[in-house]
Amino acid sequence: MSSDYRYDPAAAPFDASAQGYHPNNAAWLAAASNLAYEDEKTIQTVVRQWGFDRFRFLHATEHNDENGLPMPVDTQGFVCRSDKALLIAFRGTEVTQIKDWFTDLIAIAVPAPSGVGKIHKGFAAGLAAVWPQIEQALEEHYDGQVPIWITGHSLGGALATLAANQLRFNARMPVQGLYTFGQPRVGDREFIKFLRLAMPGRIVRFINNKDIVPQVPAPGILLKYWHGDREARFAAEGDLILELSWWLRMRSKLKGSAKDIRILGLDSLTDHSMDRYVELTRRQTTTASS
Repeated sequence: MSSDYRYDPAAAPFDASAQGYHPNNAAWLAAASNLAYEDEKTIQTVVRQWGFDRFRFLHATEHNDENGLPMPVDTQGFVCRSDKALLIAFRGTEVTQIKDWFTDLIAIAVPAPSGVGKIHKGFAAGLAAVWPQIEQALEEHYDGQVPIWITGHSLGGALATLAANQLRFNARMPVQGLYTFGQPRVGDREFIKFLRLAMPGRIVRFINNKDIVPQVPAPGILLKYWHGDREARFAAEGDLILELSWWLRMRSKLKGSAKDIRILGLDSLTDHSMDRYVELTRRQTTTASS
């Protein structure tokens, strides 16, 4: 079964200059996050259909840490540019790719490139491996005339968050919007707070019901990984809640558990499906236009 990355720019045109949550932008970026799992030829064909005439495929499988020791990574994504926007999208974790799981599990905290806070070493390595390709793509396709949007699912969401931070603080480039789907925690409270202040209202982090991935790495006593940005949660019924109180968050989790108790809580894994995020974000565009 192929992934669902259908998106019709005519039916749900994205607003490249929007700030914060926009239903059409969510549908577009969800489709792009799912498209990032495909091969280079497929991705290029689809983004051209979306109106992006400039394209760069990203893929890296090697990275050495600060001590020169090799770290297994397998980072994939793409950069594309139209006359309206430049998009950077990252692929998430693939169950069949053990390197991806290794990247997810290296939960040692290291200083963030911006110099503020600490971040997940495995995620940092995944981005560092592909960063020279991103720099080259930006040099070729970015002229400062269009807004930059960044997205990703799962591991890809973590990489997207770190990329937004690096573009904002190291490359001094503005990022118009960062949308992630089922993203794990990437840094400590200081890192997240600093990024949120630098991109006020421009970060939207989607969680579907009981998706388990946003709960890792655990916010332990020493590592202190943290989610501090805006959360947009799809409840068990599929409704989108943008301003989620602690009570609504707990209610959503409980209803999801009751609904799927017969399958022993496997909804915590099935809710992580990017196909499901695409379906739910697409539903919001229908609601918004009706």
